[in-house]
Amino acid sequence: MTRDIDVDVAYEVPESGLADVVRLLRSTGWAADRDAEGVRRMLDHTDVVVCLVRDVVSGRTQGAEVVGFARALTDYQYRAFIEDVVVGVPYRGRGLGSRLVEELCAHPGLTDVEQLVLECRPDLADFYGRLGFEPVPAESMLLKRER
Repeated sequence: MTRDIDVDVAYEVPESGLADVVRLLRSTGWAADRDAEGVRRMLDHTDVVVCLVRDVVSGRTQGAEVVGFARALTDYQYRAFIEDVVVGVPYRGRGLGSRLVEELCAHPGLTDVEQLVLECRPDLADFYGRLGFEPVPAESMLLKRER
């Protein structure tokens, strides 16, 4: 249990969880424009997924809610690029972000990878630093090409 929230770890998005993942991503500044079709395609081409899932009982309805999501793209040997780490707004500040990153890094497909790499906003560097990530000296430059 993580600070009063009981969650399970899933290594794929639950069948009913696509809408939850879209909602989580849309709550961020970097993925606010993502839609279900794009997220489904993204998931089809993602190597490793970790979800934190909470059981929900509402009246007579019972189901699962994805409250945290992270993914990695990897060659399974040299590099894994961690992407889209997000915890739902009502669940932040309870240790779920740390658990999510730790579960992703401990995923069997990533345990032998030489380097786990991620890009984050400067205000999140301390959070990732507490999880063992270190700044990379500016030997290179991040570039992008938009379509």
